[in-house]
Amino acid sequence: MRSVVFAAALIVSSLSFVPGCGKGGPSIPATKPDEKELVKGTVVAATEASGGVRLYKVVEVEDFPPPLTRELHMVAYDPKASTFEDAARMWEHKESLKVAVDHVFVQINQFMTRDSRIIRNEPVTDAERAGYLKSKRQ
Repeated sequence: MRSVVFAAALIVSSLSFVPGCGKGGPSIPATKPDEKELVKGTVVAATEASGGVRLYKVVEVEDFPPPLTRELHMVAYDPKASTFEDAARMWEHKESLKVAVDHVFVQINQFMTRDSRIIRNEPVTDAERAGYLKSKRQ
């Protein structure tokens, strides 16, 4: 009987180490990403100068030789969250998010000045790329 109780206690305590368990949401990195981690398909939460944390998804990355820099093409989402953890939970229910801007263009060195966290990486859909492709045709 003691071994059954011990096994149950071990299972319950180990849930706090599983991403998304124990704290009521997905785990996110404690530090901001390195610029090389921001690749096509990255969902990133970044602080806004006006307050809050906005979700973005990188739909394209363009690399240029020095002295130029990398350029990120992203989709920005509303509403903003109050914390990185809230933003990660919002992405889990992304059907409730609205596209705030369908194409945001930013140089990597400008984006890296903001506090940000990677939420996940996932394939980019045609709908997500639409704003970027439209901007290329103009």
